[in-house]
Amino acid sequence: MATSGLDMYKLAVVSGGKVALPRIHNRSATRKSVTCITPDGSAYIVPFNNQLKVYSITTRQCIKTLKFANNEVLNSIFDDESVSVVHIEAVEDEEMDKIKIYTNTSKVVILKYKGKLDVEVVSLTLDITGELLAVLGNSSRLITVEQTGNSHRYNVYANVSSSSSKVTLLESFDNVLLSTWSNNSLYIAIVYKSQECKKQILIKSLLDDSVSQNFPVPCTTSSSTANSQYVTSLALDNNAEQLAIGFASGVINLINLPDLSNRLLKWHIDSVLSLGFTNDNAYLLSGGWEKVLSFWQLTTNMQHFLPRLNGIVLEALPANDKYYTLVLQFAENNTSSDYQITLLNATDLTSLLSINGPFPVFETVTPNVEQPISTVNSKSSVSSSNMLQSKKKQKRKLLKRKNHDFTSQLTVHPLTKHLYIPHVSSLQTFDLYKNEQVNYQYVSSSVNNAAGKVRLELTIQDPVVQDVKFTLDGLWMITYEVEYPPDGLLSSKELSHVIKFWKLDDNKEWQLKTKVLNPHGNNVPVTCIIPSPKSINSSQACLTADNNGGVKYWKFDTKQNNWCLNKLLLPNYNHFSGSVQLAWSLDGSLIFHAFEDKLSIIEFSEFKLLEGDDSLPIERTLDTPIQTLCLVNDSTLIIATKTSLHSFNLLTQSIISSFDIFPYLNGVYKPGHFARLLTCDANTGRVAFAINQPTIKEKDDVSNGKSLSLRHKSRILVFNSDLTEKLGSFGHNEYISSLVWNFGADFIFMDIKSRLGIVSTTASSEMVDESNNDQPFEALDPESFTYKLQQLTKKKTLDNTKIEETEDQNMDLEFINGNLSQNKTINMNSFTSLFENIDNVQMDTLFERVMKIIT
Repeated sequence: MATSGLDMYKLAVVSGGKVALPRIHNRSATRKSVTCITPDGSAYIVPFNNQLKVYSITTRQCIKTLKFANNEVLNSIFDDESVSVVHIEAVEDEEMDKIKIYTNTSKVVILKYKGKLDVEVVSLTLDITGELLAVLGNSSRLITVEQTGNSHRYNVYANVSSSSSKVTLLESFDNVLLSTWSNNSLYIAIVYKSQECKKQILIKSLLDDSVSQNFPVPCTTSSSTANSQYVTSLALDNNAEQLAIGFASGVINLINLPDLSNRLLKWHIDSVLSLGFTNDNAYLLSGGWEKVLSFWQLTTNMQHFLPRLNGIVLEALPANDKYYTLVLQFAENNTSSDYQITLLNATDLTSLLSINGPFPVFETVTPNVEQPISTVNSKSSVSSSNMLQSKKKQKRKLLKRKNHDFTSQLTVHPLTKHLYIPHVSSLQTFDLYKNEQVNYQYVSSSVNNAAGKVRLELTIQDPVVQDVKFTLDGLWMITYEVEYPPDGLLSSKELSHVIKFWKLDDNKEWQLKTKVLNPHGNNVPVTCIIPSPKSINSSQACLTADNNGGVKYWKFDTKQNNWCLNKLLLPNYNHFSGSVQLAWSLDGSLIFHAFEDKLSIIEFSEFKLLEGDDSLPIERTLDTPIQTLCLVNDSTLIIATKTSLHSFNLLTQSIISSFDIFPYLNGVYKPGHFARLLTCDANTGRVAFAINQPTIKEKDDVSNGKSLSLRHKSRILVFNSDLTEKLGSFGHNEYISSLVWNFGADFIFMDIKSRLGIVSTTASSEMVDESNNDQPFEALDPESFTYKLQQLTKKKTLDNTKIEETEDQNMDLEFINGNLSQNKTINMNSFTSLFENIDNVQMDTLFERVMKIIT
């Protein structure tokens, strides 16, 4: 059977991404972020690793996304993951709608941030050597950086012309350890190592020789410990009269530069990660592991605090006279670096914008993780003495490890279509279609919920949310978490396993209803959770399985108004395994239980193993341990093992088709984790799965000549329900960590760079190819009218026997640059069935609204 144009799948990376901090991997730069407030003060521009996002400060919403893939020039520049934006500035012209961006690869691009993205983007390449670090002195000075061993070499260039690539080298600084510049970008402060191997500080004016000072780094204490002498942050005021030095011990040394007198500011108990003066030089802002922003009033020595921030403070600087920019890191996740940029009102310190992307927790540590400096060395921090050693050790582990399991947990809510991402002890809710975080909720108690962890507290491991599931009616959420006792105790290896049942209240918040401690016994993990079909207790039930063959049935009891254990199957194996999977028939009568390489059937009514004529359980043994089960319809079961993928007919008890996936699966994923990369469309029975392949690439390294880096490529395959016909094969340039079905017509995936994409039948090729579109997700937003209209028209062509007859009448809406194509006949009768249940609204009024959308 041929598929219609409606059923053709396409792939696009359309959402997500991580906040880009271009100098985060450069330990010598104290200023990590790059942001820009437009000249009229109405918009805030923040770079991501896949786009530029423009936020309205007044409405607190993203009003524009400038995707790099939307433009050929931008795509060619940012195609390499190492390219980042190091400077954004507004271009003064008549329309005041252009910005100029500089990249670390010396590219300069001028483009519009209002209206449609220009097809012709102006770009040029600066004639400089090394990596561009910053653009200072009102864009007249360019600073490049080259790593030389454990220090850096800075080169200062004069930018001859804003429209020319020619530059002039002015001076160079060797053995740089740390640097910063004033808010007006006229002065620079550098900590460097002299020829006598002593740490010196250089204060210099960038535009002239009016200011130039050189003096040794002052000591904060008579102690000679490494933390008391290691400088972690710097700040220089706009007049080059005050210099603040933060140390790993938590002490801040404030130096009055005219007479070199100093005073110590003591409050931080761990490393000072951020320092910054206000533009009027009256206050010093500091932050660190305590998740508190501290304001030091320099004339009166008074101190004010902004506590209970979401993450540790990596940067706190004035964006202009009205706003402060904070860079926060969620350091609890040690598998990836998660950042959030917060814009604060300088008057009342209220949060105006909180900007971030998805926060997945991967199974193993991903490349390019940057851990903040602390007094202790832990999974989420690095000490000053082990900083260089831990970085090299991490690279060696990545290149030598055979098991690159970077999968993560991702769940779709059946009604809202929001993505739920477990984030250590929290749960992030992300809207794919609006490309923004909806909610961030703590679902387990930990030290980080109330305050930041400092010093030895960093070694305390927080509870980790391992799995999230929803009942099919969307009213209940089931979470599974593991709690870890403190180290050094006799009970340190006795983990607590907790299942929690959450109810959605009237305010759309999740409220804890039932908590079950160790549901399968002490120190017994829960290896699989699946919600029940709608035929069982109106879908308000679930199954849980452990690593010894035990299965339990939980349901919501209306009489007790609580979740209760209703049925159980005792463990029946003499060994333990993490390869445990469950599947449930649509009528609820049969449960398929996979344990290691054996597949058995549980009869739900009696809740016991289905037996044959010889009174022995009916079991089927496969070649290798089963990784995932997926029941695509009443008769077909998809079984994935470590070596192969099978479609199994339950009626004939025979395998329909099989594929060898041994090269892509064996030894790559931990037991059961391939289930995160295989999903099926419950409406059509179509199956999609992703395969990842590592590639080792050679890249230039300034300090070591050539070095190896770990990269990945992936592919998503879409098959029909019995795997006999391939409907699509799509390549992606990065590791795919999750693949799920969105309870509609699309598959959603997330890659290791936190980018979100779709494999869709509802999007036109123009949208999938990332053509420019101001509102690219309006067509796919389940709350939008056009999405509901599209689903209505799709239902009329689902009868495969009448595809040819209805092809000319197909009213599928195509979205081209945000506009609907006008080659379909749409009249009043086309929408009648959609509005027949809407009260108190005139049909003429609704029709006018429709015409506004489609014209």
